Amino acid sequence: MAPTQKQKSGSTNTNGRTAPGKSDEASRVPSSPAPKAAVAGVTERTPSSSSSTKPDKAAFEAEKARIQSEIDIIQAKVNAVRAKLSNVHKPDGPNDRVAALRAELDTIRGQQSGNKMSRGKIMERIKALQENIQNQNKELQAARAKASFRTVAEVDAQIQNLRNQVDSGKMKLADEKHALQEISQLSRSRKTVESFQSKQDAIEEDRRAVDELRNQLDDPEAMALSNRYETIKAELDVLKKESDDIYVGRSKLIKERDELQAQLNDLYNKKREISQEFRDASDRFWNKIQEDRARRLERARAQKAEEEARQKLEIVERLREEAALPAYQTQIEDCQILIDALSGKTTSTAALSSASSSVKADLAGVPKLEPRKVEDVDQGLVVRKKKGEEEAYFVGKQKKGKKDKPTKSGNLNLSLPMLKALLSLSIPAPTGPDDVPRVIEDIKTKQAWFVANQKRGTAENMAKAEMEIQRLTSGIKLDTTPSRAESPPEDPNGEVESGTLDNSPVLESTVSTDDAVLEVEAEQ
Repeated sequence: MAPTQKQKSGSTNTNGRTAPGKSDEASRVPSSPAPKAAVAGVTERTPSSSSSTKPDKAAFEAEKARIQSEIDIIQAKVNAVRAKLSNVHKPDGPNDRVAALRAELDTIRGQQSGNKMSRGKIMERIKALQENIQNQNKELQAARAKASFRTVAEVDAQIQNLRNQVDSGKMKLADEKHALQEISQLSRSRKTVESFQSKQDAIEEDRRAVDELRNQLDDPEAMALSNRYETIKAELDVLKKESDDIYVGRSKLIKERDELQAQLNDLYNKKREISQEFRDASDRFWNKIQEDRARRLERARAQKAEEEARQKLEIVERLREEAALPAYQTQIEDCQILIDALSGKTTSTAALSSASSSVKADLAGVPKLEPRKVEDVDQGLVVRKKKGEEEAYFVGKQKKGKKDKPTKSGNLNLSLPMLKALLSLSIPAPTGPDDVPRVIEDIKTKQAWFVANQKRGTAENMAKAEMEIQRLTSGIKLDTTPSRAESPPEDPNGEVESGTLDNSPVLESTVSTDDAVLEVEAEQ
């Protein structure tokens, strides 16, 4: 609210700005509290456009600078009006002159009333005034003897000298502090020196009163006092008229200051509004970005979780299908094929079940590797030999006097897959035709054990599959130590059998062809 005419304006400081007084409380523009999530720079936008478009910070800064320039111009005008108002209340204004004239007028009235006293009373009054003057002179001389300065002008000159030294910046910090303290002391001493002048004025006034009392003894002096009284009255009337004119001008200045202050407040409010609109638009924009990012992350997490669930479901189905297959089925079939082959019912090149099941399936997500291809040499080209190499050709000669030995009969030929199957069953290969019945009997024993334990092995495989499914679905890590159900069975002879369906070893041949034959000579 604008201050009323009766409120006092603040005093002007050294920086040209008015210190806050009672009338300047409304001129202070309170800074609006910044929001918690304040983001710099945006122009005024509608909610629909700012929610999807980044605010224009450059336009906001330009508008803010324009408003600030207007604020600076109006603030300068307000400071100028305040300076004019402060000049009205200077200590040396007309109010002090009016007070002095009224005091003199009272003195004249007193003097005129004294003329009515009898002569004796006038003499007593003169004596009392003279005694008062003597006492005041003694007190004034004693006070001046204690003071370092005689007049106010000397004090002001010393204060100005110290201030010039401080403002020059050439003094040390300690000297500057000492000078400032001395200035404060001199300011207090100035009041004391000013009191000297008031006391001296009082003494002079008493002296004038004495002189007037003496002059009152003569009648012509009474006429002079009357003339002085009329002169003072006329001067007081002139000063009153001037004071009325100053009051009217002061009212106009206060009104002008209030209008400028209202404009200044409007500009500050507008500046706060565009700043708040900028922050709101920025918040909406960044909130929209955060929401879009959160939605994308949520969709990605949902897709990933769905894909993982689908893969786990496929693994669970595959594990259950594999576990549902009869255990030791491959070993039982291999035993029967080996029995038939060794008994002569089939040829030794019959396909074994383990040979077909040993082919590794392609892993999902792993690219299939292509075998290395060797390019053929162009037709008609011959590989060049190195220097110094010669083509060696050796022809062996038949030894004389020696004949070829006849080959031993009764050899047993076993294919490499059959040898692998026997090795996987932990059965030694036959050393000759006479050892075949022993091998057939061992194979039948193995086959009988596999058939007898097929249901148990299938149940164990299904239990292990369920444990693996539980680990996949609940994240529980299983113990990789083979249990008793996973350990390979032992045959009645005490030999360790090959593993179950899941952990049976597969031996890969390093022979390049599958029809390699191992000849075992029969013992004669």
